[in-house]
Amino acid sequence: MTVSSEKTFPLPRPRLISNVSLEEALWNRRSRREFKPDPVSAEDVAQILWAAYGINQSGRGSISTAGKLKTAPSAGARYPLEIYLLAGNVMDMPTGFFKYIPGDHTIRLINERNLGHELCVAALHQDMILKAPACLVYTAIFRRTTSRYGERGRTRYVPMDVGHSAQNVYLQATALNLGTCALGAFNDDQVKKALDVPVEEEPLYLMPFGYYYS
Repeated sequence: MTVSSEKTFPLPRPRLISNVSLEEALWNRRSRREFKPDPVSAEDVAQILWAAYGINQSGRGSISTAGKLKTAPSAGARYPLEIYLLAGNVMDMPTGFFKYIPGDHTIRLINERNLGHELCVAALHQDMILKAPACLVYTAIFRRTTSRYGERGRTRYVPMDVGHSAQNVYLQATALNLGTCALGAFNDDQVKKALDVPVEEEPLYLMPFGYYYS
């Protein structure tokens, strides 16, 4: 994987055909908490990012979505979520903390350090974060939704949005013979400090993923 001068990495294109049916993925989906030390491929990481919040339609969205719709539904197509990748052991991808850019299907380097230890501490020492080769971090910019829906957007619609996206990740990981677990138990302020995300973003979910012990 090559990097530009702005430290933006193009990702492999998402695959649209799988050997695993949706029904099989639903049947086998579980929360996996024990991860093997084996690395995951850049192709699988790209596939999971796309499943989480990638673009699946162009030219049919509203003005607010720049004509693009995503793999997960969003109330009013407001798309309040931001998704980050903590890469610790990914083949053909440098270690670091990245932001996923759905419109270009790229990742932008935020921090070259492996922030796994800091994130693990912020997540109440849940060591699956350290053992997994990669981890998704979900944040939300609530004003994107509350500007239209008010407080109901904060208490109802944004939590729905992250649930839709996270289930996509569960099913995609299962189809790739990977496991994941959605974590909501963490100290919000510590996560924000550890990862240095923008002030307006609030952390919602952590999803470590990788090969798992049966």
